[in-house]
Amino acid sequence: MATFVLALVVLICNTVRKNHPKSSDGKETTLMTTMTPSSLLEVKVTFPIKVIFGDITVAKKYDPSELAQIPKTRLGEGTLGTLFKVVLGCGSVTTIRKIREGMIGSAGALETWVSFFGGMKGDGLLLPIYFSFWYGGEAFILYEYFILGSLEELLHGSEGIQFTPLSWGIRRRIALYAAQAVALIHSRATQNAEPLTCGVIKASNILIRVDFSACLSSYETPYLVPPEMIVKRNPGRVAPELKGHHRKTFTQKSDVYSFGILLLELITGQRASMTNLRAYVNERKVKGGLNCVYDKKMGDVVNENVAGMVEIAWICLSCKPQGRPSMVDVVRMIQSL
Repeated sequence: MATFVLALVVLICNTVRKNHPKSSDGKETTLMTTMTPSSLLEVKVTFPIKVIFGDITVAKKYDPSELAQIPKTRLGEGTLGTLFKVVLGCGSVTTIRKIREGMIGSAGALETWVSFFGGMKGDGLLLPIYFSFWYGGEAFILYEYFILGSLEELLHGSEGIQFTPLSWGIRRRIALYAAQAVALIHSRATQNAEPLTCGVIKASNILIRVDFSACLSSYETPYLVPPEMIVKRNPGRVAPELKGHHRKTFTQKSDVYSFGILLLELITGQRASMTNLRAYVNERKVKGGLNCVYDKKMGDVVNENVAGMVEIAWICLSCKPQGRPSMVDVVRMIQSL
């Protein structure tokens, strides 16, 4: 059980009467003083802790009560909950997500899926779940901290931080890692033998290492959050078959469409959340060809590789699901550029 200390300070105010020389009118003056706190009463309150995922060794390294209460730096707000940077007492830095209150319909479902994805090997392509726990009725998930942040931060900047100019070579490298990560998810199945999906693939979920290799995060989200909410929060990134008032069901083909949008975001430097990238690229190509499509922050880099990536994105964005390639094929196409 974890404890924290609520300090109840009892102020004992001692009124001290001191005699002073009489004033000119013959009355005695009185001085009232307040003394400093003379006693401290400690009340200890306990909160229950339950480990969702992680062995005893990890639990000892990452004290849940410390993780839950230590001051945190907000990194961003995701569909699943708020993400924080945490500097532990030992000096190590980690990332922790506090699950949004009311987001999870069933505590049992949360525990099942976090344990499932936590035990899945990602070969460096998937952001691993280090540790997860309940603390005082709130759920937390612990991840590795990436100093460069996400692709979205590098492409578009974040609060108080400008964008990072990324060359075409780096963007192509990131695209390949992202494609391989999605293909890896698609190669796995649930405990009921149903093929896994990512839901939505977006720049904020692609985390970048210092060598500009990348890994996919938030792949557990579509199994913890209602699909209608994910679609509503990502209107510019979801496949057309997911729009409308019918029941939403993510598929691997809808993932491919979402990945096509990510490729256009890498090529154009435009935010998918603010721009209809399909319409944007079409309009630009009509006006001035490929020169008007690619992100000018890359410099003068128009070549066959960029044109080839646009074509790959366009195949992924086929309006009909059956017309879209598999992610394994997408990986091969990017590798061939």
